[in-house]
Amino acid sequence: MQSNSDIKLYNYVNNQIPKLKIMQTSDLESMFENFSPEKIVETSSLTSNEVIESFRLSLITESLTEQYAETYKIGADMYDAQWLNNFVKGFWEPDELGHADPFKNILIDFGINQKDLEIEIGDAKSSIDYQTEHSSGFHPVALTTYGMIQECITDYWYELQRKFFPTNSNTYKVLSQVKGREALHTVQFRDLTALQLEKDPNLLEHIIHAAVAFEMPSNHIPAVKEIEAKTREWIPQMNGSVSELLRRIINNINLVLDDNSKTGKLILEYASNSEKQFFQLIPNKIIINAISNIRGGTSLVGEIVLDQLGLKGSEEQSPKTYIEEVQFRLKNILKRWAKEKLSIEGFISPSSKRIS
Repeated sequence: MQSNSDIKLYNYVNNQIPKLKIMQTSDLESMFENFSPEKIVETSSLTSNEVIESFRLSLITESLTEQYAETYKIGADMYDAQWLNNFVKGFWEPDELGHADPFKNILIDFGINQKDLEIEIGDAKSSIDYQTEHSSGFHPVALTTYGMIQECITDYWYELQRKFFPTNSNTYKVLSQVKGREALHTVQFRDLTALQLEKDPNLLEHIIHAAVAFEMPSNHIPAVKEIEAKTREWIPQMNGSVSELLRRIINNINLVLDDNSKTGKLILEYASNSEKQFFQLIPNKIIINAISNIRGGTSLVGEIVLDQLGLKGSEEQSPKTYIEEVQFRLKNILKRWAKEKLSIEGFISPSSKRIS
């Protein structure tokens, strides 16, 4: 017999399936507008070859949708989560399957041979079995957390790629459609994660692991892994901001957790495991040990990071006693100091210079 929480998950999925939308042939055929990478690159700081590579990254990554879907299905079967199977088979996979085509058309419009692209796609598919590379866990809540972050990043990447084209062009309009679907998928995975956490608060550890171990699928695809490694450097050159991307990711995570302490715990785990430099000139091991021994320490970290990114955390109760007032004032002093020392750019940099 299904619990009320399971019924919520099934009902949510059933409400999403009618939203399935596939790419229309007429839209895809309208994309051949004789754009050249040499011309559109003028809106960015990339070279024409880098523009081509950015679209190759999108094409190849999208072309392995069946493998990503299989990973979700494996987790659903392992944990008897039929609602997840229903979502992936009935909505997410068919909704995603057409997303490679717009990027193939853009590359063909650039003058890339279609047969060469199709050979490259086939080689990419045979070069990897994604489920064996997936590192964020197979528990359903880990998979939906992974999906939320992956779709959020993809949505922002397509937002930046869309800007290469005039807003009145068909190519811009088609990329807007694809971007819109990725944004919807972000919300869907976020809602599914929140519903599971509501059902069982102990699932927090799976969510933290999925976020800490997260890697884009393209990190594991030989044909594009070297391109993926350049994306952090390219984002500012595409008139984007890595800090803005981080803000969007953490905003989605925070909407799921709805708790500054949980958000702070996840951020500290991420900083520790990925060896990011969290505070300037202070080793992570000292910071984490200190925060762990402070009452409300992880909540403080959550508040500080959310504030720095312009996000609103969970509401804090006003102090009611003299002791609470003293603690409140001390906490604000610590927050002011931490805000000055917190390095958002260091937090998201590829590697840190750890000081021991």
